[in-house]
Amino acid sequence: MTGTRWRAGARWRAGARDAALLAPSLAALALLFGGAIIGAARVSLVPLGQGPTLEAWRDLFDDPLFADAVLFTVRTALLSTALAALVALGLALAVRRRGALVRILLALPVPVPHLLVATVAVVWLAPGGLADRALGGLPVTPVRDPAGMGIVLVYVYKEAPFLLLLVLAALGRGHQESDEAAAALGLTPFQRLRWVTWPTVRSPLVVGSIVVLAFALGAFEVPLAVGPSNPPTIAEYAREATQGDLVSGQSTAAAALLLSAVASIALAAIAVRAARDPQGG
Repeated sequence: MTGTRWRAGARWRAGARDAALLAPSLAALALLFGGAIIGAARVSLVPLGQGPTLEAWRDLFDDPLFADAVLFTVRTALLSTALAALVALGLALAVRRRGALVRILLALPVPVPHLLVATVAVVWLAPGGLADRALGGLPVTPVRDPAGMGIVLVYVYKEAPFLLLLVLAALGRGHQESDEAAAALGLTPFQRLRWVTWPTVRSPLVVGSIVVLAFALGAFEVPLAVGPSNPPTIAEYAREATQGDLVSGQSTAAAALLLSAVASIALAAIAVRAARDPQGG
C-alpha cells in the first residue's frame, strides 16, 4: 500500500514539474493564439460601428463561392498530405540502410520557406517559364492549374522530406533487428512490411500527416503563388472578402478564418491523441 502511494506521489510530482516547465510556453501560446481566436470571433459577431449580429455568418454560409473554397481547400490538402505520406514512406524504405549523406540530401527542402519553393515553381513551370522555354512547351501546366496541381506539387516537395525524417527516426536499430529476426523466421518482405515495419512507422507517420494537413488547410502563400484564381482556398477567400465592403468584408473574413482555425485546432487535438498512442490509433 505504501509503495503504491509512493509511486502515485512520484507520478504526481513528475507531472507537476513538467507542467511548471511548460507553463511559460503554454501561457504565451494561449495569449497569442487565444487572443487571435477571440479577436476573430468578436469581429465576426460585432462588426465595426455596429451591434452584435450573425449577418457575417449567414452571408458566409449562403455564399456558393465559400462552399467552393472549402471543397477546394480540403481536396488539395488531403491529396497533398496523402501523396507526401506515400512518398515519404517509399523513400524511407529505400534509404533506411543508406548513409547520412543521402538522408541529408533528401532533407534539404525542409528548412526552405514554402514561398521560396512556390516562387521557384512559378519561374520554372509557369507558362513562358524557364522549363517551358527550354523544352519548347510542357505537357502539363501545374501553375494556375484549375485542379490545384501546382499547390499539391509544392506541398509534396516540401512536406514529404519532413515526414521522411519522422519515419526514418522510427526505423532505427531496434526496427532493423526486428526486421532481420522476422526474415530469419521466413517472413516474406510484404509480411515484414505489414507486421514489423508498418506498426513501427504508423504513429509518427499519422501524427506528422495530421500536422501537414492542418498546415495545408490554413496556408496562404502557396495557393496565392501557384494556385488558380478560382476557386480560391479559404485563406484566399478571406483576403478577397476584405477587398469589397470594409466592415462586412472584415466580418466575413474573420468568420471564414475562424472556421479554418477551429479545424486546425481539432486536427491538433487528434495529433496529440495519436502521439500518445504507441500504435498511432
